[in-house]
This record gives sequence, C-alpha cells and structure tokens, in this order.
Amino acid sequence: MKKQLMVSALLLSAVACIGWNSDQREVVDSYNTLMEDASQENWHGLARGFSDETADLLDDIAVIYTAAGAPFNNQGEELLASLVSETDFLVFSDVVVSVEFRNEKAYLLSEQGGDVRSYEFIRDGSRWKLNLVQDLTQYFNEAMQGTGLPSGSSDLTDSPTYISTGSGSCEFALRNDLEHLSIWNVYCSPGNSDSWGEDWLQASILGSGSEMGIWLESGVYDIRVVDSDDNVYTLWQIELDEDGVFWPVTALDRDELD
Repeated sequence: MKKQLMVSALLLSAVACIGWNSDQREVVDSYNTLMEDASQENWHGLARGFSDETADLLDDIAVIYTAAGAPFNNQGEELLASLVSETDFLVFSDVVVSVEFRNEKAYLLSEQGGDVRSYEFIRDGSRWKLNLVQDLTQYFNEAMQGTGLPSGSSDLTDSPTYISTGSGSCEFALRNDLEHLSIWNVYCSPGNSDSWGEDWLQASILGSGSEMGIWLESGVYDIRVVDSDDNVYTLWQIELDEDGVFWPVTALDRDELD
C-alpha cells in the first residue's frame, strides 16, 4: 500500500548539524531570536517574528475568545502569551536537526526530549518569519469542539479560496464540500506508483467551499485527500485528459464508508 512520508529516527541520526550555509544560518538566526523572545516573555518581539498571516489569525482567534469571556482584550499578543506560558503549543529547543528549503519556504526541524517538531518559515523582506497558520488552525479547531465557539477552519478563515499548482496541461480540480471540516492534505500520484509523494497543499489549507486545481500531464492517477479530522478520501485509477476531472469531496467519499 502507498504510505505517507513520516519523520523517523533515522533523520535524527543522519546528520549532526554543526554548521550551516548562509541561507540556513538566516533561518536558524530567526529561530534563535524567537526562542530568546519566548524565554524572556517578550511577547511583542515574539509576535514580530511571525508571518503576517499568523499575526492576523492570532488576532481573529483572540476576538472569538474575548467575546466568550477570555481576558485577551481582542489582542493576539495576549492570546500568544497565554499559549506560550500555559500550554506546550509552541516549544523551542536549542537542538536544531536540519533546515531544508522547498517551494520558497524553509522547514526547520528541532528535537526536544525525543520529540521532533517542524517549523515553517517564509521570507518577508530580509527576514525569515515563522508561519503557524496551519498549526494554529488545527490547535484551535480541536480546542473549540464542544464549546459552542466556532469550529472548523472555515470559521477562522471564512473566505473560500482557489489554489492552483502544477505545470501540466490537464487540470484535476477538487472542491471541499465537507461540512465543518477543512482539507489538510492532497496527494496525487501516477496510478502505477507505490508512493503518494509530496503533499500538493504544502502548508495551505482548503477551507469549506474552497477549490484546488492540480495541473498534470494526461495519464492515470490516484488521488488521496485527508481532512482536519484525519478522515481519508481516495479515488483510484482516474483517467485525466485535457477535458479535466472535477471532484467535489463530500462525506460520502470517505474511505471507510465505501
């Protein structure tokens, strides 16, 4: 069966990163600054090290919780202070395992007590900034379940979006028609492959009503989608040509319901 790629113990033992090139050093320096600000409870400095999308999402969540009676004064920085001080949501370790670059983003792996964590950084001018949009959305979607507060990424990022990726001449299009669930992973691989390969969504999230177009060359493909509750949806041996394929993903497509 096809398997998703996972971080394994081999990653930790493969490289003892004792030196970095200039690009990696910039990411590590940004990470170290975040760690220092967190240790000194410099919440304003910590927030300045986040991507604009992360800062905006923190403000949006703070507004939701303030309306429910939490003492955040509609301020993302006050929510951030509570997150770092009272939970293990954001834990920095001085053991940096690796720094890799993919699709104009940087991914830093750190290790804390045997727990490997991945941090995504995006370039903002001359500085690499931490992007926590996906992590925040997942964390608070789970926290809000059963509380009466809004849940589902569509409540935190409520505008449907369209994501286009790939460089082929044929479009495989899908739309999130799931109720109160976001799509977190989309895998698409040739039908004769034994690996799902990379996640086409990367760090993006497909909220309710949002669509994605994957541009591929004509051929036979398998498509797999994973939602924010880890439900899996799979289409096998789909023939793709210039007419394209459209898949509105619904609860009826879930694998265990087949």
